[in-house]
Amino acid sequence: MKTLAYYLLGIFSLCLLNACSDEDSPTPEPPPSKGEEAVQEIVEVLKESKPEVSQFVEILEKVNVADLTQDELTVFAVKNTSTASRATVLDTASIKNHIAKGRYAKDDLKDGTKLTSISNETLYVTRTENDVQINGVKIEGNAIPAGNSYVYVVPEVIPTAEVPLVPLHATTIITKLPTGEALAGVNIEAKDGRGNLLGTFTTNENGEAIIQHQSDTLSYVISKENFSNLHDGFLIAGMDENGNLIYADLNGDGLITVDDKVNSDPYTYFVNYKDLPENSLTKTHYMTEIKKEEINVPEVEALWKQSFETFLTQSKNMEFNLLYSPEFNYSNIEYISDPFWDFAYQTIDDCKKYLDQLTSLNTTEGWEASWNLTVDLGVIQSQLFGYYGKLIPNDTQESQNYLIYYLTDLVNTFDTEKQLAARALLAKISLLSGAYDAAIQECQYILNTNAFVLDPQALDNPESKEVIWGGYKDNFGNPGGDYIHPILLREVYLMTAIAYSQTRTEMETTEIKNILNEAFSIEGAEWKDYINLLQGTGSAYPYYRLLNIPINQTGFISSTHYYLPIPKQAINDYDMTQNKGYE
Repeated sequence: MKTLAYYLLGIFSLCLLNACSDEDSPTPEPPPSKGEEAVQEIVEVLKESKPEVSQFVEILEKVNVADLTQDELTVFAVKNTSTASRATVLDTASIKNHIAKGRYAKDDLKDGTKLTSISNETLYVTRTENDVQINGVKIEGNAIPAGNSYVYVVPEVIPTAEVPLVPLHATTIITKLPTGEALAGVNIEAKDGRGNLLGTFTTNENGEAIIQHQSDTLSYVISKENFSNLHDGFLIAGMDENGNLIYADLNGDGLITVDDKVNSDPYTYFVNYKDLPENSLTKTHYMTEIKKEEINVPEVEALWKQSFETFLTQSKNMEFNLLYSPEFNYSNIEYISDPFWDFAYQTIDDCKKYLDQLTSLNTTEGWEASWNLTVDLGVIQSQLFGYYGKLIPNDTQESQNYLIYYLTDLVNTFDTEKQLAARALLAKISLLSGAYDAAIQECQYILNTNAFVLDPQALDNPESKEVIWGGYKDNFGNPGGDYIHPILLREVYLMTAIAYSQTRTEMETTEIKNILNEAFSIEGAEWKDYINLLQGTGSAYPYYRLLNIPINQTGFISSTHYYLPIPKQAINDYDMTQNKGYE
């Protein structure tokens, strides 16, 4: 009996040991399937090269393709604008209809070809010359290699189809010069009657492009670089025997008057097959070369100075509200922050436009004028980084890296006061990014030149010896001086002192503070007293965040308001991350 008991106890112990062994050695995860590896490779390629399909990629990453054995696929990636408007259609199930089995180059996508998706749906290929449609959706551009697979970009979600889609209509667009010669290379962006993008078509050497579509109505715009279908606001309809342009009689009264001028550029053409017996039409349009305007460098400089002065005045005004105005309340911060953001980027666009004009001259005068604008552009971007912590289209780290690269390039390009201005901006970005040694290096370089002198009256003097970059008039007369100097020697001293303080180099910190104390008769020793020396430059605000100094304004919350909110429109348009506290 005892023998039997011992035998049973031994078996029970052995079972326990086996159970423990199983827990200690869990079953290993199976290796990824060929399909999983192929999809992952596609995801990586699209993330790196095609940000316009990022929403499609987010869904693709979640798709379960563990049972997919093919490693040669053809994927039709939907652009963001379409996925955003059709979020209820495209999901981890329906996206499988955008993944076809097999690897198809564009030449392989012949008219009548049938593809099979990994969800076993049939995808029908229709083709006219180089225009390829999948279930009626036109692919854009050429194939993107991704390992053993190909990827194509499409403008909208591909619908399922029971039978091949035969286009109901074929609209032929012909583009010509006013003299009658064919004009190739004209882009035609076409939409159906529901506003869905059919694709962008390009006229061939005969000036022709054929748009096949299901909808009875079609709208499109035509464009070609350095060409226009408009002249002085009129739609071009050809040229007469005397070489004069003929204009389109849009209102049909037999006369060409101001009533025939169009209201928008680009002009949108419409085609309507309703009540028409035919299912194909030909439309002819004329375009003429745009004559480049003669660029006058002094005029461009004057226009830009006006734009930049207005920006600096807006910046100074916002700084006054954020730090000093007794009427301002931080609960209403979006009402001044959003317009400032929009105005700043409009000013950046103006700057780039003027830069293009100046550099297109390829003359010494044009290049020298453009160099000043590159520094001004650095000022605007640095102020935006100080207020918001990021620039379109990037978040903090990418914006910081971009600015450091841009300003370093300016430093290496110039050897005059422009270089010192760029060094001061580079020092500020380094300081705000926590690179204190780099900030000290740039600041000490400027101080060692002895090229500038501290001046308590600098903000009322356009030619003060303290100005590293400035001399701009305050258009609104805000407190802080009649002139705006975005880069002053006092800020270089302030940055140096802060950087030394952050690196626990107290002796050097005190030495710099004493220089400022003597020059500006500062009695206290608080950082706020030194920051206030920048009032009127638009540059003071970021230092409160850097030094964690509370702002004595109604509604200020340090955890929220040290950075300003990114406008909702920018977040939607550029997929940016909102600053903390405004989510």
